[in-house]
Amino acid sequence: MAAPVKTRSGSMLWRMFALIVAIVLFSLLISGIFLLYLSSGYWKERTLGELSSDAQTLANSMSLCMEYYDAETIFSSESVYLPVVSAVRSVVNTSDCQVLVLAGDGRVVLCSDSLDPEDFSQTSVCGQHQQTQLDNAVLSSIASVSDGQGWQHDGVVAGISEEEYITAAQVVRTDGRIRYFVLLMEPKKLAFRALSAKYSGMVIFSSSVAVALSFVAAYFVSYRVVLPLKKISEATQQYAKGDFSLRINASDTYNEVRDLADSVNSMAEDLSVIETSRSHFVANVSHELKTPMTIISGFIDGILDGTIDESEREKYLTVVSDETKRLSRLVVDMLNMSKIEAGKLTLEVFSVELSTLLMKIMLIFEAKITEKRITVEGVGELPRTVITADEGLINQVFFNIIDNAVKFTPEGGAIGLSLTASKKTVTVSVRNTGKGIPEEEQNRIFERFYKVDKSRGLDAKSFGIGLSIAKSIVELHKGEICINSFEDDYTEFVVTLPTEA
Repeated sequence: MAAPVKTRSGSMLWRMFALIVAIVLFSLLISGIFLLYLSSGYWKERTLGELSSDAQTLANSMSLCMEYYDAETIFSSESVYLPVVSAVRSVVNTSDCQVLVLAGDGRVVLCSDSLDPEDFSQTSVCGQHQQTQLDNAVLSSIASVSDGQGWQHDGVVAGISEEEYITAAQVVRTDGRIRYFVLLMEPKKLAFRALSAKYSGMVIFSSSVAVALSFVAAYFVSYRVVLPLKKISEATQQYAKGDFSLRINASDTYNEVRDLADSVNSMAEDLSVIETSRSHFVANVSHELKTPMTIISGFIDGILDGTIDESEREKYLTVVSDETKRLSRLVVDMLNMSKIEAGKLTLEVFSVELSTLLMKIMLIFEAKITEKRITVEGVGELPRTVITADEGLINQVFFNIIDNAVKFTPEGGAIGLSLTASKKTVTVSVRNTGKGIPEEEQNRIFERFYKVDKSRGLDAKSFGIGLSIAKSIVELHKGEICINSFEDDYTEFVVTLPTEA
C-alpha cells in the first residue's frame, strides 16, 4: 500500500511572506543579542577605565594631603579632611558611583553614602559599612598592584557586599607603607539595566523600522515569485483542456522562474505541434485505412459474386495484395513506434552484410523504378561491408528511406547509393533528384506524423512516421541520420552506423 502523500495547504504567497518576515525577525534578534553583548563589553571596559582614573585622582589627593599631615590623623583633622571630602564628592557627582576609603587593615573609614550633602564637615561611616572588613585575599590582590596601575574587578567584592559591582581600586602609600585603599564601585545590575533600557529603546526603534520595511520587501519579493507561478498554473490548466495557445510572459522576474516559464512555453509549443500532428495523423490513418479496406472489400466481393471477370481476377488480386502489404507495413510501423516510446524495443544483433541488404531492397522497388524510368546509380559498386546490427530493424530503416526516394523522384530522375566504411563506422548515402525539401522544414522531417507534402499528392500514401521510426532505430544502434537537400535539385539521406552495435 502506497504511503499517503503529504500536502501543504494555504497560499504560497503568504507562506513565503511569513517565512521572510520570520527570518528578518530572527536575524534582528540574533543581531540585537550580539550587539548587546559587544556593547556590554565596551561599557564595562569604559566604566572600569573611568573608575580607575577617578580612583587615581582621589588617591593622588590623599597622597598630597599626607605629605603635609600625619597619615594617621588625616581623617580626624577637619582641615585636612575637607579637601579629601571635596574630592570624593566631585567623583560621586561625575561618575555616579559609590566611594569607599579603607584603612590599611581593611576597615571602612569613609563612604560616600554617609556624606552630608549640605555640611561637608559632617562625616561618618554609614550603617551598612560600619562593621565592614574587606577580605584579606582581596586586600592582598589590591596591594600587589604596582603604583599607578590600579586594581579592577567585575563581580562580588568579598567582605563588602554580596551584590556584583564594577570596581576599581588604588593604593595610597607613604614611606613604602600602605596607608589606605580607595575603592570606586558601580552596581553592575543597575548600570547594566540602564544600559539595556537605553539600548533596547534604540533596538526596538530600529527593529520596528526594519520590520516595517521587511514587510513591504517580503510582500513584494513573494508576490514577484508567486505571480509567474500562478500564471504557469493557469496556463497548464488551459493546456490540460487542449488549448495550447496561451504563452507565459515572465521576462521581468527571477532567472529560475523565467527559465521555468520558458520551459513551459517550450512544452506548450511542442504539445501544440504534437497535437496538430496527431490530428493530421488520425485523419490520414482514417483515410488510408478506409481506402485500402474499401478497395480490398470491393474487389474481393466482386471476385466472389462474379462481377469481376475471371480474366481480370489476377490483376485485381495483385491490387488487393499490394494494399494488404501496405496495411501490414502500417501495423508494423505503429507497433515499432509504440515499442520505441515505451522503451521496449530491444536489438537482436547478428552479422549483416549491408551491400546485399541494400540491393534486395532496391529489387523490391524494381517495378516502380522501371515504371517511372528512374536511373539507379552506384548499386553495382557497393563494397561488401559487414556490421553487427538488428537486421530486421536496419532493413526497415533503409526500406523507408529508399521508399521515400522512389516516391519523390520524378519520372526520368535518378537515385544514387553509396557505401563507405572505416574501422569503426560505415556510412550509407541515398540520394535522389526531385523537388527537394525546403530548408525551414528540414529540421522537422524526422518528427512523428510530420509530412512535407500536405496536399496529399506525392505523399498521399505516407503516414508521416517512417522517418521518425528510422531515426529512432538508428539512434538505438548508436548511429546518426541526417538530411541534405536543395529545392528543385536533390535530397540526400546519410546514415552512419557503428560496425559493432
